[in-house]
Amino acid sequence: MLPTPHNSHDRPAGGEPSLEPAKMQRILDKMPEEKGDYPIKQMSEVTNPAGGRIRRFARYFYDRFIRLHGSPEQIAWGAATGFFVAMSPTMGIQTIIAVPIAAFFKISKVTAAATVWLTNPVTAPFIYGFNYMAGAKLLGYPLKTSFFSNPSWETWWYSGKSVFLSLVVGGTVTGIIVGVAGYFLVLGVVRTAREKAHRLRRKKKDEISL
Repeated sequence: MLPTPHNSHDRPAGGEPSLEPAKMQRILDKMPEEKGDYPIKQMSEVTNPAGGRIRRFARYFYDRFIRLHGSPEQIAWGAATGFFVAMSPTMGIQTIIAVPIAAFFKISKVTAAATVWLTNPVTAPFIYGFNYMAGAKLLGYPLKTSFFSNPSWETWWYSGKSVFLSLVVGGTVTGIIVGVAGYFLVLGVVRTAREKAHRLRRKKKDEISL
């Protein structure tokens, strides 16, 4: 018996059998939509590795943040405490100040310790400069002291008190403002994120039960 010849249209030039259009469409329909974006995300991380690392770090920080122990109010109060202490002229010992306060009031020590880093070596000149000008304006001190024009131990001794008081008063005012704003911001973020996570868990539970 002679072998049945194959139609040249049933097999492509490379020798691999081709899929029928209807079968190919059924395969594509069964693929989950979420996987369709994976090659695009993967390619973007290859072309921009720094951006991919930043996104992964931000996602990790966000996940850890919303999973903190405590109620949204406790987390928000911890953040407000950290923001308030961050405005005070105590850089270097801010964490030592914020954490005991959070422990005393039974609010989130983690967020208190994290948010004090609003003031750091990069932002401190701008934050303390603004606080000084605000405090000096409220106390009636000159914005430019003799220490800035002639820095020395003598001028620091005579002007140090006014500079420190200006930083304290200005930091207290800005600390209250930033703390209140930070409280409501963090409270809204935590509540929204936890409600979203709860809806997703409930949706998955319903899908499994079906």
